[in-house]
Order: sequence, then structure tokens, then C-alpha cells
Amino acid sequence: MEPPLDPPAAIAEPGVAEPVRRTRTPVAAAGLVVVIALMIQTGSALAARLIDSVGVFDALWLRTAIAAAVLAAVRPRSLRRPGRGDRLPLLWLTLSLLVMNLSFYAAIARAPIGIVVAIEFLGPLAVAVLGSRRPLDFVWIMLAGAGVFVLAGPSGSVGAWGLFFSLLAGAGWAAFLLTAKRAVTSMPPLTVTTLMLAGSAVLLTPALVVGGGRILDHPSAIWTGVAVALLSSAVPYVLELFALSFVRAATYGVLLSIEPGIAALTGFLILDQRLTLEECAAIAAVAIAAAGASWFDRDVRERRRAKAEAPS
Repeated sequence: MEPPLDPPAAIAEPGVAEPVRRTRTPVAAAGLVVVIALMIQTGSALAARLIDSVGVFDALWLRTAIAAAVLAAVRPRSLRRPGRGDRLPLLWLTLSLLVMNLSFYAAIARAPIGIVVAIEFLGPLAVAVLGSRRPLDFVWIMLAGAGVFVLAGPSGSVGAWGLFFSLLAGAGWAAFLLTAKRAVTSMPPLTVTTLMLAGSAVLLTPALVVGGGRILDHPSAIWTGVAVALLSSAVPYVLELFALSFVRAATYGVLLSIEPGIAALTGFLILDQRLTLEECAAIAAVAIAAAGASWFDRDVRERRRAKAEAPS
């Protein structure tokens, strides 16, 4: 996944800055967000199958390289050399994305997608409540922590390595959010997204060569890679531009907090991954915590903005 390039939209993906708001029906906006979540998690489920065929590195290379090519074709000017002052922030952003996606793919190769996505949401949740002293934020932390405790318990389906890579993916997501704002201060979000996807593919290429390039042994995997790239990156990015023009970023984050539940659904329908009632309840707890943190973080940002804009 490509998380938001604007940290205030901490639970959203794949990312643009706060939009110019237009009056639209909330039902249409909610429906569009559900479509985005379904596409992303269908892409994740297909990625799990792709990983079974070619491995984590090859699968991620296919996704990032194809998605970068699609976005560059949509807007060729986005694939350009960044300015000197933009290179280091873009590098850190690319490395954060690479760690997050590699960890996510390693996790879904070992654990059900719904559980992995729920645990990964701890990253943006931590960013949303970072530095906060409001008692309500501790409620979200405890709720999410309780959910993860159930998922990682002895009766859970995640396993030790699945839990490790899920938490590492969440940490990568948090790092991405914390470095994203600087990267988009002087470059358009679409340009940043295209360059970091292309950079991720370049960084993965040596591992692809050393590993022998299992893609060559599975030509059909290329078509699956195209589907994963379109569903997980390229098309959701374009659709998000419309979704964020309908609703504010915080509302979008709340709506997209249904993603762990949708991930569990697509895992069941596409991969036949079955979860216990306790695991479903734990996933719901994490989703509620993510939605609550995203929504109430909006109030903090608005007060800070009002204070900054107030005459001295």
C-alpha cells in the first residue's frame, strides 16, 4: 500500500494533501471509499497468491515497477529528477515505503490478511495520537492494544513471524507518515508517489537478480502483477483524488478504517482464510480505535490551525 502523503490524513491511503472541499452526498463519498478499500484489499489477496508463485521480492518488484510505469504514463512529467533539496526527503520516504511494503508482503505470506492489516494500523494510530495528552487518546490505544493482544495470543492465527512483520509494516507506515510532509512541500504528490514507487523498484532489483528472477519461471505471474499494481496502487490513487474532493481528510480516514474488516472479507473470499469470532472482534476493535483517533485528531489540527491563523 501507499499511505497518505499528508500526515493529517493518518489512516488514509495512498495519498494527497488536504483537498479543496466540495459539497457532495456523504453516501456517494462513503461508497467510493468502500470501493477503494475493496480494490486495495483485493490487490493484497492477489498479492498473497503472487508471493506463493514468485516470492516476496519478485512480487513487490512487479507491483512497484508496474504501478510507477502506469502513473508515469498518466502524467509523464511526474517522472523527473528531483531538485537537490528534495532528494534526501524523497530517499527517506522511499526507504520507509520499501520497509513497509516488504514487511507487509512478508506478513501476508505467513498470516491472514485481515489480521495483518489490523496490526499494521497501529502505525498510523500511533502517529495520530503522538504527543497527545488527551485521556480519550489513551482509550484508542488501549482498545487497539487489546485487539492486537487477542490476535497475537496463543489461539491466534498470526504466529510469531507474522506478528513481527505486521508490526514492522506498521512501524514503516508510521515512519512514512512522519517523513511525508517534507517531501511534498515542494513537489506535487503524484510526482512524489511516482518517484518513490520507481525508486522502490530500483532498490529491489539487486535482490531480484541475486534471487535468480523467479518471474522468468512464471510468465503468468506478470499478469497477476499487473492486476496487483492496478488494484493496490495506481487506480486507488486516482480514485482517492475524487474521494478527498468529496470529504475532508479526517472523514476519509474514518471511512477507510473499515479496511481491516474488508481485508478479512477478501481473505476469506479469495484465499479461504477463516477467522475465529474472537479474531473478528479484535479486528473490529482495532478498526474502531483507528477511526476514533483519526476523527478526534481532526479537532486538534483545526484548533492548531485556528491558533496559527489568529492575529497576534
